[in-house]
Amino acid sequence: MAEALSHSSGKGLIRRLSNRATKFASRTRRQSAAAPMSREGSVGPGILRRRSDSTNTAPAADTVLLTDSDDEFHPDELNELGSLYGAESMARDFSSGSAAPSLAGSMSIADVPTGPVVPMALVKGTYLHKISKKKKSKRLLFILEADAGKVTWEKGRSTKCIYIDDIKEVRIGSDIRQYRIDYGVPEGDEGRFFTIFYAVPDKSRSKTMHLIAEDEETFAHWVNALDSISKHREVHMASLMAFNDNAIREYWNGEMNKQFENRQHSPGEEKMDFPGVERVCRNLHIHMAQKELHAKFSIADPTRSGRLNFSEFQVFVREMKRREDIRHLYLKLASDPERGITFTEFAQFLRTEQDEDVRSNPGLWEARFFRYAHRGSRPRMDLLSLQRPDKDSITMNEQALAAYLTSKDNFPLVRASPAEYSLDRPFNEYFISSSHNTYLVGRQIADVASIEGYISTLVRGCRSVEIDCWDGPDGQPIVKHGYAMTNAISFREVINTVNKYAFVASRFPLWVSLEVHCGAAQQEAMAEIMKDIFGCRLVTEPLDPSATKLPTPSELKDRILIKVKGTHQMHEPQRTGGEPATGRRRGNSLTSPFSKPVSSDNASIPVRYLSSPLLGPTPRPARRGVVGERVDTINEGQVHDLVSSSTSECDSEEEKRGKRRTSKIVQSLGELGVYCSGVKFQGFESAECRQSNHILSFMEGTFRKHSKASDSKLALTRHNMRYMMRVYPQYSRLSSDNFNPLMYWRRGVQMAALNWQTFDLGMQLNQAMFDGGIDQSGYVLKPESMREIRILPDGLPAEAIGKLERQNMSFHINIISAQQLIRPSSLPSSRTLDPFVEIEIFHTNDKRDKHDSMAGVPILTDTPLKAVTPVVKENGFNPVFNYPAHFVVTTKHPEMVFVRFSVKLSTDGESNTGRHTTIATYMAKLSGLKQGYRTLPLLDSNGDQYLFSTLFCQIKVDPTTSVYVPKAPGNNGDATVGKLKNISRNVFNRSTANSTKSSFDKSSVDGGYSDSSQQPFI
Repeated sequence: MAEALSHSSGKGLIRRLSNRATKFASRTRRQSAAAPMSREGSVGPGILRRRSDSTNTAPAADTVLLTDSDDEFHPDELNELGSLYGAESMARDFSSGSAAPSLAGSMSIADVPTGPVVPMALVKGTYLHKISKKKKSKRLLFILEADAGKVTWEKGRSTKCIYIDDIKEVRIGSDIRQYRIDYGVPEGDEGRFFTIFYAVPDKSRSKTMHLIAEDEETFAHWVNALDSISKHREVHMASLMAFNDNAIREYWNGEMNKQFENRQHSPGEEKMDFPGVERVCRNLHIHMAQKELHAKFSIADPTRSGRLNFSEFQVFVREMKRREDIRHLYLKLASDPERGITFTEFAQFLRTEQDEDVRSNPGLWEARFFRYAHRGSRPRMDLLSLQRPDKDSITMNEQALAAYLTSKDNFPLVRASPAEYSLDRPFNEYFISSSHNTYLVGRQIADVASIEGYISTLVRGCRSVEIDCWDGPDGQPIVKHGYAMTNAISFREVINTVNKYAFVASRFPLWVSLEVHCGAAQQEAMAEIMKDIFGCRLVTEPLDPSATKLPTPSELKDRILIKVKGTHQMHEPQRTGGEPATGRRRGNSLTSPFSKPVSSDNASIPVRYLSSPLLGPTPRPARRGVVGERVDTINEGQVHDLVSSSTSECDSEEEKRGKRRTSKIVQSLGELGVYCSGVKFQGFESAECRQSNHILSFMEGTFRKHSKASDSKLALTRHNMRYMMRVYPQYSRLSSDNFNPLMYWRRGVQMAALNWQTFDLGMQLNQAMFDGGIDQSGYVLKPESMREIRILPDGLPAEAIGKLERQNMSFHINIISAQQLIRPSSLPSSRTLDPFVEIEIFHTNDKRDKHDSMAGVPILTDTPLKAVTPVVKENGFNPVFNYPAHFVVTTKHPEMVFVRFSVKLSTDGESNTGRHTTIATYMAKLSGLKQGYRTLPLLDSNGDQYLFSTLFCQIKVDPTTSVYVPKAPGNNGDATVGKLKNISRNVFNRSTANSTKSSFDKSSVDGGYSDSSQQPFI
């Protein structure tokens, strides 16, 4: 990456970027007048923050702030706390005795969580040293306002505060050692140095504040208090939004204390008028039309006094939590609605609608039925002490059904425990969750390199991280984005962080991809650092030197593998037997698909493949006047000279033989690439590409350029059946946007490396690919057609001759309703929430993708891949859509069909076409979505999950059938069509290249490299 930047960007580009950055930095940010006031009354956050609690970064608190409630758990719940919602049962459980796991998945609440005790010193204020980017230290008085939910400093300046609900992490110790070094903080202060990471509302970037306490006690007070209060507010907010009876009672008491200013008063005096109810709803993120709110208030106010006492307020709350959308389902299931749903009816519902396997474990489903039936019918009980009830006498009421449908027991994704599966195929048969330029947390140029990039990707399950290594001062290697005006961080600190977080999310192997720009001495230092820190986790030799295939992920659990360019000194002739000098079998160690005719259609590989760009280099005249042009194929892991010795990536072997450079990777470092040795691409027939442990890396533009022809695609696909490949984003993606990984997965590329800091379409697809069940391991088994060459049988039906076999998929998605949508802080106060939902399908043979070989072949049976619900006006609390959508898709890989749900706000309250603001999204693999009535989580523009905003849907997938479709026209025809389309865009001004879209809204299936296709962020 770095080498491409150094030659692609001239001084003019850098000057323009610098001028723009200066102009941006000098611009004063307009402060919303409504924003500060709108935050003061909030009782909790709307976002479920991802925290790395399992790493014990915070010191242990002296007391347990949130206690378990043993009587609230059923045994089968105890093993299911770490589910999708994190706090799903507390956000969705309607019973007064709800059991809610905390963020860490190890604590729960009984009714109302007891708030943490805030040290009086923090309430009065303590002095902390705030460290600025200019390495200046300023001593300021910091005050913790727990009731207002914020930390303030510089009294009198309203902007000098951080809201606790925005805090994402409080880090200490080794996790922020690099910051301590960068900011010139003495090593002796490390034990009192802490960093607050906090989000900026409606912004994709988070900010940091670096602080030093004056003593250890103050340090412990702040770190523990911020962490515990932040978690408590999330749990408390979720219990309120679940309308937990005791949580509501506590909130009422708090409001009355404010109303009477803590004066003595009798319960009979406690009343709340309609403006007070409106204020409560705003503080609880409840947004609905005033007339609807007033109607519910009137139901609770039978005397028409205009004021509610507590019992009347409870009636109002019951009206608010009533789910009319679920009531329709309840009436459908219960033969006697007055009595309720029997277990027989519930089991029938599970089998026919939910497609659950009830027969294999009927006892489990009986226990769940009894649990929810009891929750809906009477106060909380110690279920463990009950005798086994008679299932024919117990029924489930409407409230209990709602509790089940919105709980973790109705999880929308297929689940699997790590103890239940193993990954026993060779590495090359898996897709691997991969990151590009992991150290960057923002743009590719003039932005920040940080240890945080590695922490955030690893805790989310990434299994391949990248490190760009350069010569640093004092003989110690550093990590930075070369030629891109980014800061440098210590290679040793990066390795320490990777080692600490490597297996937090998954125990399956982690790949460390090295892009080496260091000299020999610091390469030696790199090797020693990794051996020293990784220790026995580091793979330094093959498990079986005589093996003819790569090992499996299960064989290397809890191990770290290095991807680095090999140390071969010269191009070696292909071996016909024996062992190479390193002791590992190379040459024909794997049976290459190209070593002998292998057929998928009873025909040998055509001779024309031998001149394919991906099979071998072909002569091309060097361009005159070009000096120092770089090859943009596999250059990762190689030390690059300032002037390349070759002017073309497609020079013939004869032309290159005399001037080919030797590798500058030292032996001690190169030997660490045991199962992932990077080689320069010289064609698939080369000796390097027949080594079992080699990997090819391509920039996305190069990959596309050399895989347009059908023969090249087939050659590439066959290579990836046996060997490893990595594709990374084009250097011109300066804003760190991503390509569409489906384009590379469908060619069998194992590592489609993405910019994880940008939650655009590419990252949404990646998150969906590696979500749920076994896929959470970070490894997804490829479809069988990508792993094995098929031999078509004799006697094909007449309709199959000359055609391609594809799978026809038909499925139905009914968008029923949304719940408790969050109002964007940037939305003008005059605007109402007028939501609608867009459903969009993505798959490997998408006709919208001009790079797909089938793009020009219409399939008449396929439906449009996008559907939109009507707009529901002025209701962000419980909008009901009841919109059924039916999709028919023809694809080669039914395992790789993705569904994206986007919640948008209509700009005029009427239209659902054109450009609208996206406020939440969720994407899933269709094969991983469970059928039936499911509650789906929603994510914000950063990929963080909303605490209580959800979608309620019905999903039904029909059996897949095989169909035969005509082959695509020849390449010349495709080129002609492409040229005509281009002319049409220019003549009729149909280009949308200048349209402005955020990374969150970007939905181009193309997702590919184009200099003019870069979209600015909003």
